[in-house]
Amino acid sequence: MERISIRVVSVPDKKSTQHLIKWFCLAFGLESDNSSDHGIEEELLGKFITAAYADRGISSSEIKLKNKIARSTVIYHLNRLMDAGLIVKRGRRYYLRATDMYRSIEEIEYDVDREMRRMLDTAREFDRLMAVKLKRPR
Repeated sequence: MERISIRVVSVPDKKSTQHLIKWFCLAFGLESDNSSDHGIEEELLGKFITAAYADRGISSSEIKLKNKIARSTVIYHLNRLMDAGLIVKRGRRYYLRATDMYRSIEEIEYDVDREMRRMLDTAREFDRLMAVKLKRPR
């Protein structure tokens, strides 16, 4: 089950790829509370974006980060990126969700819209059932 959280965060004035990767991580709630993990999601997301432009995925054992980090910690952060919907796992490799960031965000938007439609349909049915239960006309 994916869990996508989106926060309202001002887009940075400085428009470099690094600043925008940081912004995407903030918008998806991926900043870390743990000071020793600071910036891991940003670094990982940058690697997956670069890999997507090269049309390839990355295995967890291939990931080399600036700081020496245990493989279990890397996998934890990969799971956070998957929970956000930004990366997917196919076999033993991880990939950016789509071929580039625009398409990745577009796919997330489609998923959110589909789930919201399902929730609205369920809410309508719930309200109908409540009206019947309370014998109120709808």
